[in-house]
Amino acid sequence: MLPEIWEPELMVVFVGTAVGELSDTLGFHYLHPRDRFWELLELSEITPTRIISPQERKALTDGHADGSLSDSVRSIFTQKKTSQLLRLGIGLTHLNRRVVARGDKDRSARPTQEDIGQFIGNAEKLNPNILAFVTGPEIFVDLFKSRYPAACGTLGLQPFRIGSCEVWLLGFTSGLVRGEALSRQEDAFFALGERISALKEETAKA
Repeated sequence: MLPEIWEPELMVVFVGTAVGELSDTLGFHYLHPRDRFWELLELSEITPTRIISPQERKALTDGHADGSLSDSVRSIFTQKKTSQLLRLGIGLTHLNRRVVARGDKDRSARPTQEDIGQFIGNAEKLNPNILAFVTGPEIFVDLFKSRYPAACGTLGLQPFRIGSCEVWLLGFTSGLVRGEALSRQEDAFFALGERISALKEETAKA
């Protein structure tokens, strides 16, 4: 299981549903070739450059295929990318930290209410400014509605907080998202990027 990237007082922690099998194999988060996560972070200026480029993703995939992707190479890559993210105040975690997902429809990887309780406890303890959920609206509402009745499936800033953390819903970043749904997702990422910039300005003035 990939380690989460989560330290106290980060600016934003992105929260997925479960670690994907390919990402777990290659050694870092959001490495499926159709996943737009890293692209969307760059487009919305949450990161100044693309943290993981298509070339790096291809090198990892090819290295795994031909047997040249050693544990030491994975470790060095993970340390470098983790350091980059933490310098930007960005963390990564998943609601289900027990099971690696074999695909989008893997029911065994669906988070339980016990997972949600543990996640909320971590959020209240580590206290990021923002929790940004990279998960489907239906799953998000199903998992959080009973604890936070204001939870809704609309992408963007949610009308509730977890502890003192703002909650944002961004939806799955799978390449399967198309048309109007993709436009709404990009709008949500851009809005989050603007909010992060505003918070950084407020922090700098404090």
